[in-house]
Amino acid sequence: MSGVLSLNGISLPDLIRTKLANHLARLGRVADLRALELAQERAEGFVEGVQASRALTPATIEALFIAVDVAADLRRKELAQ
Repeated sequence: MSGVLSLNGISLPDLIRTKLANHLARLGRVADLRALELAQERAEGFVEGVQASRALTPATIEALFIAVDVAADLRRKELAQ
């Protein structure tokens, strides 16, 4: 195995892909807005750590931040209903 898989068209190393998928899943199942805020901060912190490690390109990092924002926004809308 190459050690790199794709998440929505973004090539990521396995460990980063798995951790990001876990963060996105957590965002999708939080029970309230406070938990959503904490989960989003944690996911963004993970992406910031990846960014600091310089393991991925700036464009890929931006795509990860966008993925976190989109997941959080979708869950925020679900919770508001």
